[in-house]
Amino acid sequence: MAPSPQFQMLRHTARAALSQSRRHNIRPSSSVEATRDRPLVHGHHQRRHLTTPPLYAQPQTYVTGASSEQLAESQAMRDWYAANFKDWEEEPDKFIVGEKEAEEAKAKEAAAAAAEEENPSIIQLPEHLTKRNIRPLVAYLREPGIEEGTRNCEKLRNPGVNDPIFPLVPGIIHGSDPTQNIVSVDASSKIMVKTPWFEIQRELDRYHYGINGAFENRVYALTVFPSDEAAVDNHRTRHPKDRTTYKIDPETTAVIAIPAPPLPTPPPRTPVEGMENILVVPADLQMHPVMHTTYCLNFIRYHPGKPIKIPIKLINEEESPTLKRGGYLGMVNRFIECLVDDGAPIPECIELECTGLRQKDVVRREKLILPEGVKIHPRVPENYLMGTVYGVRSTADDDAEGDGAAEGGEEK
Repeated sequence: MAPSPQFQMLRHTARAALSQSRRHNIRPSSSVEATRDRPLVHGHHQRRHLTTPPLYAQPQTYVTGASSEQLAESQAMRDWYAANFKDWEEEPDKFIVGEKEAEEAKAKEAAAAAAEEENPSIIQLPEHLTKRNIRPLVAYLREPGIEEGTRNCEKLRNPGVNDPIFPLVPGIIHGSDPTQNIVSVDASSKIMVKTPWFEIQRELDRYHYGINGAFENRVYALTVFPSDEAAVDNHRTRHPKDRTTYKIDPETTAVIAIPAPPLPTPPPRTPVEGMENILVVPADLQMHPVMHTTYCLNFIRYHPGKPIKIPIKLINEEESPTLKRGGYLGMVNRFIECLVDDGAPIPECIELECTGLRQKDVVRREKLILPEGVKIHPRVPENYLMGTVYGVRSTADDDAEGDGAAEGGEEK
């Protein structure tokens, strides 16, 4: 039986209202009366105004290399900015345009931070660890005999639809730690663990820089929980995206908002005794050759005085006459083995000064800028090669060769 013309017209009106509300990003009210009284947004300009991103007064947008810290410390810089840029606000926290959007963004960030603090599943590190640039990481014990072997580990990585667990990456914790009287030759020093896949992927997305990947060169505070306390609710974010659903009232054709149910409370969990905030360095990261997912990840214990390989980062490339004209530094060693003092921040990278580099220059370790509390391991030789400069000749090099040739001709 075909629907009546009145029903077809009502359905068409409801679909048009829903499409228009989605197109203009309208958040309907939870009541029919409020939705009926509120006018719809029309026009491209009003839609653009709704999505205007906040633009903060950042000093680097006007002068390359300037930072908010420098501006806060120097009154002369603030006066110079105010005199030369009419749109500049003297206080860096003030915004230039998008006042309403900026206030809403700050309110959302504050609410998200408060929600994260209230989340009992968040690992709060002590202050002496956060000052050393150490981030938290979570793992669970593997049950001996049940979660060992190729097939059992494959089930951990790829659980079935009806399995109560989530993707876990198998691995072990090994290595010596003189501060805890742990010796690597002792069989009890090797602990089988399983790490949540999204914990690893979060750090890979944050610190993986291609060849100079920093994930396996960072120190983490690993907290190990019992195997039976592995629950996915402990790893959910407490401020997810808007999960509100909408429906159309068939009588008034109004859009009604249906709020999402509250998130489940994560179950309590207690770390294994003696396995809280273990300082480790990720090692032996194996990725699937096709899907490029994490296949295996081990951890090596870290203690002050243990050498760690830190990646090298080039700085001031624009100050090199060769590099700024299209040349490049052919890196031979992309990492340097360093020792970090106890209590000193562990750097994410060691900076390599490129000022004045010319073609065919050989760069060695004396160009490295070491932070305070960091020193190169004694077994690294003094002539440790970083790389060689290749590429376009600079004008200064051509002039120097021309002067040398002219002096040689005069002597003849």
